[in-house]
Amino acid sequence: MPQTMDRPTTLSPQEVADALGMSRRTIYRWINDRDLDTTQPSGKAKSRHRIFERQLAEKIGEEDAAEVFNAYANDEA
Repeated sequence: MPQTMDRPTTLSPQEVADALGMSRRTIYRWINDRDLDTTQPSGKAKSRHRIFERQLAEKIGEEDAAEVFNAYANDEA
């Protein structure tokens, strides 16, 4: 039976920083300088930034963004 990989829809700034080997502060600097767009869920978690792959790709390129999101793919098997 083939294994399937589920990629996350969004990642947190910490997850992006970990995958890129950068500090979380660098990612938040990108966000604050508007070099990296994010999505903020409504409700209680308004201050939490979530990053879609396409948003990250605009900053670091499609291939690198894909690698970041692939790093967080989970085996479902």
